[in-house]
Amino acid sequence: MPKESFQVTFWGVRGSLPVPGAETIRFGGNTSCVQVQIGEQLIIFDGGTGIYKLGQQLVKNPAPVKGDIFITHTHWDHIQGFPFFSPAFIPGNRFTLYGPAKTDNTFAELMKGQMVYQHFPVSLDSMGAGIDFCELDSGEDLDLGNGVRIRTVHNNHPNGGISYRVDHEGRSVCYVTDTEHYEYIDPDIKSFISQADLVIYDTHFTDDEYHGYEGYPTKKGWGHSTWQEGIKLIEAAEAKKLVLFHHANFHNDKDMETIEKDARKRYSDCVAAREGMVIAL
Repeated sequence: MPKESFQVTFWGVRGSLPVPGAETIRFGGNTSCVQVQIGEQLIIFDGGTGIYKLGQQLVKNPAPVKGDIFITHTHWDHIQGFPFFSPAFIPGNRFTLYGPAKTDNTFAELMKGQMVYQHFPVSLDSMGAGIDFCELDSGEDLDLGNGVRIRTVHNNHPNGGISYRVDHEGRSVCYVTDTEHYEYIDPDIKSFISQADLVIYDTHFTDDEYHGYEGYPTKKGWGHSTWQEGIKLIEAAEAKKLVLFHHANFHNDKDMETIEKDARKRYSDCVAAREGMVIAL
């Protein structure tokens, strides 16, 4: 019996803030949003501005839309597109939003907070679709049905966060963004991505930018990693394809082409994420 289709589509690939324009047109300027489609099963990672275009695509199908949306953390660039996600306004559609548990506010309160009247004219509670919330901790293992398994691990990022791994019928993709490497390879992340087919990894900075070489101010403690550290990690974990992700807002298309070229010299099976890019597993 043939395996179900398993596709990963990139709708937003930037970090920090959206930077649309002539200098980012080839790689894209929208913030984080990645779609994983396994047969009819819809999984979305993050709700940055890229989720708007995903929503416009989904509403073209008249059938009801249901899916699972996994938020890494509630910094603006990962949730700011959700108020414009068209399927969430249509009665009959249904979504479960997953996100990290917090001690001060619940995940639901944090998601609703950006849509209070002072910030946005429509509250999250008044969106037409059915929306459920589920808080997650690092190390959880979810069964989404149809043989789809979701695992989680903590991120090294200001105020925390969660990375996700999807496994289905012997194929796997890991979404590991907004996490900072250590001076050693993180054993938890290494184990988490072990032998994965595809690893989407936070490569916001280059090593020079991160360490403060060549006149750059150091970026240590900012909660982001580099493509050089991504390659070290994926090789140590014996994973396969590396996708450079969460591109810095100050990296234009020319910068990204240089970064991708340099990374491929070190590890041939890697690619810089581009809006609209589809990878089939």
